[in-house]
Amino acid sequence: MDHMIRRATKHALLAVALCATTGIAVAQPLLPRHPEYERVINLDTYEAGLLEASGHPNEVERWHGIWAYDNGRMDEARRHFERAAYYGDKLSQHVLSLMCWNGDGGARDPVQAYIWADLAAERGNIADLLQVRERIWSQLTPSQQEQALDDGLAFYRRYGDAAAMPRTNRELRRFLRNRTGSRVGLVTSRVSISLGRPDVFQAAGGGARLTPGPHGASGDRFYADARTRPGAYWAAEDLSVRTLLRQIEQGQVDVGPVTPAKDSRPAE
Repeated sequence: MDHMIRRATKHALLAVALCATTGIAVAQPLLPRHPEYERVINLDTYEAGLLEASGHPNEVERWHGIWAYDNGRMDEARRHFERAAYYGDKLSQHVLSLMCWNGDGGARDPVQAYIWADLAAERGNIADLLQVRERIWSQLTPSQQEQALDDGLAFYRRYGDAAAMPRTNRELRRFLRNRTGSRVGLVTSRVSISLGRPDVFQAAGGGARLTPGPHGASGDRFYADARTRPGAYWAAEDLSVRTLLRQIEQGQVDVGPVTPAKDSRPAE
């Protein structure tokens, strides 16, 4: 079990690194600092990622968490991933689960590891997240399982989708309202920004593939529905996480049929 969870940690943190690069090829996973490890991201990539994440607090905090983790600052990384989780970021919740399991930045806490894993798998549409949750649950003692169920209620009130997604949805609407220029201008102009994550496209036959993000984007792309409309945004986020984890697990880009994500927008 420990081997499987450590392998899952490597996969999840490499997925974070994939989100943090302008391409999809990353030589090393995110690991604690060690002289023989190369840095996963550099300062330019980090700053470009923050620019691209503008208006998306979950992504901004995820970037800060990646940068802190890559620099060996585990306590700081955990704080940023928790802030991302506060905005419903499932990848950050997954990483927090694995950090708690392995004791990154503190003592091992299998109970919190399960709670974060349960939150990460809350939507039930990403098999890799469900699998890690069940693996962790199977390794808890009966008393730990009972504690996880009891303690998890407070976590869900703060980090569950019912509470977290409306926070991000408000920020997405604010981001869209604050865009500049006319719609005609947005279509024809380019936004000067480097994109800090790969783009996921639906391929023919219902699959998905990753392509390196461009070094700039037109305004209509930067403010696309998948970046500004809550329902489309959450569906795109789920597809990104599913594709990244599946690609790393299988060593390939094609991930097979994509399960449509439910429209998770809360009632306004």
